Amino acid sequence: MATQLLSVEQARELEVRAAKVFQPRTPIAAREFFAGRWNQITTLADAVGQPGLHVVIYGERGVGKTSLANVVKTLIRVFDEDQEEQKRRPERCVIKTNASSGDTFSSIWLKLFGEILWTDDRPSIGLVANGKKSVQLTEALDLPNTLSVDLVRRVISRIPGSVFIIDEFDRAAKAASREFTDLIKALSDFALDCTVVLVGVSSTVDELVSDHASITRTLVQILLPRMEAGELKQILSKAEETLSVVFDDDAANLIVRISQGLPHYTHLLGLHTVRIAAKGLSSRIQRSAVFGALKESVTQAQQSVTEKHLKATHSAHKDALYRQVLLACALTAARNHDALGYFTPGAVVDPLSNVLGRSAEISTFSNHLSEFCKADRGGVLERTGQARAYRFRFSDPLLVPFIFMDAVNTGLIDDQKLAGLLDGELS
Repeated sequence: MATQLLSVEQARELEVRAAKVFQPRTPIAAREFFAGRWNQITTLADAVGQPGLHVVIYGERGVGKTSLANVVKTLIRVFDEDQEEQKRRPERCVIKTNASSGDTFSSIWLKLFGEILWTDDRPSIGLVANGKKSVQLTEALDLPNTLSVDLVRRVISRIPGSVFIIDEFDRAAKAASREFTDLIKALSDFALDCTVVLVGVSSTVDELVSDHASITRTLVQILLPRMEAGELKQILSKAEETLSVVFDDDAANLIVRISQGLPHYTHLLGLHTVRIAAKGLSSRIQRSAVFGALKESVTQAQQSVTEKHLKATHSAHKDALYRQVLLACALTAARNHDALGYFTPGAVVDPLSNVLGRSAEISTFSNHLSEFCKADRGGVLERTGQARAYRFRFSDPLLVPFIFMDAVNTGLIDDQKLAGLLDGELS
């Protein structure tokens, strides 16, 4: 597509439409905007299409777990349309809820069942047509305030083809995991036509669901790792098609590198770069717009990330190096190829030397690394290994892009230098 100048009206329209494609605040719900993750999408579609299978979606914060769960209903609709016998039955119930801190097995299911209406001995979701009288499922079945595993199983048996999605499952009380594994075992034993989808932050499935090794044959495990560079570029490519804009290669590469495999930041930077270009009446996004987006995005970062960064870098001493060392750690993490995100202190030396503009040694910042692992510095780093062989990584991966945004916004590092360090061009 040829780049063209925009009229004022076209530019304003582009600024509005950009928010429909780039959605950093809201998990993606539309399949056409959910770029990448094809393997995970097909695995999820297969699982919800086969009676008796259940799903665990897990991974780090910010990798898109909720967005993947949000396309379940669309996937089911597509799957059912391919089967004539499915068209003759009512639309399947797909119910989603978020677990809250301390939620129990019973309270989670009461929330889920509370979303279902009971009309003419048939479950449904949302408004009921033709003025038919409907009541909540909990009322129709006169459910008690505390639900047992067996009672939940019996209720589910009356809603064939149902899909229950529990997001942020890791926030629920620990005891809930045991009861959910008991339930999945029971649903499997009774061969009920339903799917339970558990979504949560976890490095292993065992942290979400434990006990009953026998459920592994009915439990589809979907690990959502950080996205590959090519997958993040698909987000930008989809935006180009939908919005009729063009990302310069160096602009797209910079967005991808800063995003650190986290689609949240690709959406956030993508949104602001398009709007900055539109303000200049252009449909072409250049690298300068990316740095402008960094400055804009830092004011809209998640409050929890902002607070962690402030806690980590605050100091009453003007010459303290907490901000510089944390930036050097972020640069190291960005250039690192460790699958789990770990880096060694030795790898921080060159980035810190470039940030400071003078030679640095491990002794310059070793105490800072230790401090960053402590609660009074927000615990922004976590450490593994033994003394003299420690490795570090960021406890919250969302911090790394924020550190870059803050560094540019505050003038700690300029645009060109940050780009060079991220590309490994400076030493």
